[in-house]
Amino acid sequence: MMHMWYWFGYLNEFLFKEFNVTTTWGVLSICLGLTALAIVYEAMKILQVFLRKQTIASLPHELSMQDEKSSLLSKISSRYLGRSTRLYCSSYLLWLLEVFHFTIHTTLGYFLMLAVMTYNVYVNIALVMGAGIGYFILGPTLVELNMAQYNNKRKDIKCL
Repeated sequence: MMHMWYWFGYLNEFLFKEFNVTTTWGVLSICLGLTALAIVYEAMKILQVFLRKQTIASLPHELSMQDEKSSLLSKISSRYLGRSTRLYCSSYLLWLLEVFHFTIHTTLGYFLMLAVMTYNVYVNIALVMGAGIGYFILGPTLVELNMAQYNNKRKDIKCL
């Protein structure tokens, strides 16, 4: 039965048709599991920032030294292309890892949202507590990483 208001009680058909929770210990274990998943969701935000930083750092920069006497075609040498290809493969693999992480993070977010939409008070309290605990533990690290990115971008901007 789908509730459209907040309610207390056991979880009949929790997220899946055949997944019925009919005991107090079952509800408690579901709530503890959802609290842990909410903490993991918060931790994945930090991993996302870290992966983005690694992907950007692995992008190839200008490999050959150019001056006014070198030709424009000197960039197209086999030695340059070999190094460039390895760097692109490395950054491509990091990009795929970042995409995979994003997919898992988004799927977990939708799963937690579906748990909230059961309108069970116990489930909602467990998820809010998990998100709060996760942010309490990991929030300062996330703020530091974001501020470091902001400061690095600010250093690149030169005021005249």
